[in-house]
Order: sequence, then C-alpha cells, then structure tokens
Amino acid sequence: MNSNVSKFLKNNKSKKHIIIKFFNKLLVCFILFIISLILMKTNPKFKDFISKNLNHNNISFAYLNNLYNKYFGSVLPSVNVNKTEPVFNEKLEYSSINKYFDGYKLSVSDSYLVPIIESGIVVFNGKMDNYGNVVIIEGKDGVNIWYGNLNNINVKLYDYVNIGEYIGDCNKELYLVFNKNKDFISFDEYFKN
Repeated sequence: MNSNVSKFLKNNKSKKHIIIKFFNKLLVCFILFIISLILMKTNPKFKDFISKNLNHNNISFAYLNNLYNKYFGSVLPSVNVNKTEPVFNEKLEYSSINKYFDGYKLSVSDSYLVPIIESGIVVFNGKMDNYGNVVIIEGKDGVNIWYGNLNNINVKLYDYVNIGEYIGDCNKELYLVFNKNKDFISFDEYFKN
C-alpha cells in the first residue's frame, strides 16, 4: 500500500504540492500556538493581556477568518472547480427609511428578498423583542448587522455568507441595526465607509 501512495504522489505533482502546502499551514499554526503558550507561561503581562482580551472583549471571527485567508489561504486545500456565479446577487432597495429603536425601519415591497450587505459569519439566528425573527451577521469589517422582521431565513448559525447573497424575505418592513464594539452606528455612517 505504501508503494501505491508513492506512485500516486509521483504521478500527480499538483496534489503533492497541495498536501505540502496544507501541512506547512498546519505547522505555522502549531508553532504560533506553542509560542503563545510559552509566552503565557513565562510572561505574566502577556498572560494578563490575553486573558483580559479574551474574557472582556468581543472576538471578531469574521475578521480573523478574513485575515487568515488573506495571508495563509483557505484552511482546506483548494481543488480546481469551475467557479459559478451566484443566482441571487442583489443590492439593498427600499422606498423610505425611519429611525426604529436602536436601528432603522426600511419600507420595502411585499415578499422582498433581503440581500446581505457585508460578507461575514452568522452569529445569531432567532427571535428578538421589537425585531421579530433576526439574523445577526458579524461582518469582516467588524460591524454586526442585525436583519430583523425576516421570514424564510436561508442561513444557519456560523455560516459564512457573502455580500449580495439571499438571507431571507420580509413583508413591507425590514429592520436594520449596525453595531460595532457595543456602540450603535447610524445608517449614513455605515454606508459612508
């Protein structure tokens, strides 16, 4: 069986390259993890810094995922697959906007298909007072976007979603809230960036 594996690797250089690349990424992550453990054990200031930031601050998993993919590539080895374009790739459309609690109420059409405003990770999917069915997406820009009053939700908790994709639908009203580091951001301020 060992000779079969070696024949497979010899005959296909690209697969060998993918395997080596994957193990290199794994090795780098392991080394960084060991260095962090050593620093926490030997340096009390570093340990306090890590525990303070992990226990008291929000960790932006979407930002970390984006940063990791930028410098190391995808966690899984990539396979050459023909890239397809999404069927649903829309922009946010509304007829009017009004302040609503901590966010905004947008007037939309009946059975409006709600697009995702920013790529990120779904961190909440459930009911909230005053907002109905809500999906919160932690964007790669660090802003949590709440989509409220949704029906037929198309995403699950911890899904990675892309800008323009379909999140669900709503009837006549869509609630949006923008939150960063526990502070609420205005609609104009968010879209100005």
